[in-house]
Amino acid sequence: MTAVVTPIRMPKWGLSMQEGTIVNWWKEVGAPVAEGDDLVDIETSKITNVFEAPQAGTLRRILAQQGETLPVGALIGVVAGADVGDAEIDAFVSDFLANFKPGEAADDAVGALVLSNVDAGGRSIRVGRAGEGDATPIVLLHGYSGDMNNWLFNIEALAAVAPVIAIDLPGHGGSSKDVGDGSLAVLAAAVADSLKALNVNKVHVIGHSLGASVAARFAADNPAQIASLTLIAPALFPGTKVSEKFLTGVIEARRARDLKPFVEMLFANPSLVTKDMLEDMVKFKRLDGVEDALSLLRDRLVSGADAPALVADLSKIPAATIIASKNDQIVGAPYEGGLPKSFKVVWIDGAGHMPHLEKVADVSALLVEAVR
Repeated sequence: MTAVVTPIRMPKWGLSMQEGTIVNWWKEVGAPVAEGDDLVDIETSKITNVFEAPQAGTLRRILAQQGETLPVGALIGVVAGADVGDAEIDAFVSDFLANFKPGEAADDAVGALVLSNVDAGGRSIRVGRAGEGDATPIVLLHGYSGDMNNWLFNIEALAAVAPVIAIDLPGHGGSSKDVGDGSLAVLAAAVADSLKALNVNKVHVIGHSLGASVAARFAADNPAQIASLTLIAPALFPGTKVSEKFLTGVIEARRARDLKPFVEMLFANPSLVTKDMLEDMVKFKRLDGVEDALSLLRDRLVSGADAPALVADLSKIPAATIIASKNDQIVGAPYEGGLPKSFKVVWIDGAGHMPHLEKVADVSALLVEAVR
């Protein structure tokens, strides 16, 4: 029987990630690890996150030390059982290093999005597509002031099971900054028009925050198109209340340092916020029409004008999975008693408003399960 040696490689997190920096190892050489254990914190240009052990065994080698930056796919450690001799580990490492070609792992990523714009009811909407096959597509809808890159850690897992269509909502990303009256109905209609332009009918829909509310509105208005519905940290749901402090802070901040305390509200662990993440948001806010769009959306969200109709229409949706955290500073925790009985709520510990970025493995597994 051949002994099993598992390479721990620099992961590919996100559409643009080419390299990562080791922040901290949670295990020492010689320590036992279980599959899914927190193994090492890695910083990318977008966010810092924990990489979990892909295999049970013993951490036999650490090849990348704290502060070291390596390309995607590079060998950073080795996990193996006690039955594997040191000579076998050394030979494995030598062979890997001799044959590794930087750039190949990044270029072959399953989750790479192909970008385009479609005409959706007179608006130009940016969409990103990944994955192949004839399975029912998965539609991803981001939250307030975000874009399709908010799904950077989840797209690869989803694209492995079905084609993915990530949409920049009006007012966001590369889409038109025209948000109409800022209502959920306008945003949901833009999603419907985008799918029509793409000749896509039946879909699995996954939405986050504002995008979750849009997803629910779309599902209530078009129930025959919904194969499954998953809502992460939804706004305007029973028991939730949108943080005006956060929304206004994002709009009014002019520099990265001014924006930082508000972006940190999104996470249970504020150290996940990186300088590049803040700079990207500041650059986006400088685009023509962005602040007006975000201000209109903020006012609509704070007023809660769309909440009564949305809550009343949840019964039109056959079923949904809600993924939420009880430590969410942006919308709070949904009240399970106010939801239809066919809605299932899954609570994520140790996360804030962005559980799909904070607890990647757990949430991605839930998303794949919902799609399957």
